[in-house]
Amino acid sequence: MATVTFESALGWGTAQWVGTRPEEGASRQVEMAVPGVLNWGYEVAETHQDESIFEEQGRVCLVGRVRWSSEDGITAVQVGSDLVLVEIANCPGIVPAQLIIRAPRVQLFDVIRWEMPLPSEQCA
Repeated sequence: MATVTFESALGWGTAQWVGTRPEEGASRQVEMAVPGVLNWGYEVAETHQDESIFEEQGRVCLVGRVRWSSEDGITAVQVGSDLVLVEIANCPGIVPAQLIIRAPRVQLFDVIRWEMPLPSEQCA
C-alpha cells in the first residue's frame, strides 16, 4: 500500500492508499477506514472540539459525532458527511456524543460506483 497525503474541507492527514495509487494532485471521492481495535481513553476519547481532521504526534485525528454504537464496541462516527466505523476496546456503556479518534493508521479506498444498466442493456 502506498502512503498518501489527503486534504478535505475538514483538514488533512496521511493515510495508506488501498488499490492503485492515484496520480499526484488528483481529486478523488474516497471511503476512509480505521483498521484494528482502538482503546478507549487512549486512542478514543470524548471531546468538545468541532469536527475536524488533523495530525498529532504521528497519528491522524478524526473528530466527529457518534451516530450509533453497539455493545461490542463497534461505533459509527460522522466526520463531515462521511461515516467512519471504528472498533473500540473497553468502550463505556454510554458513548459520549462527540469523539476524537487518534488513529495509528487510516486507509483510503476509491469509492466504487455502481451504475444500473439501461433497460435496453438488461439481459432478457
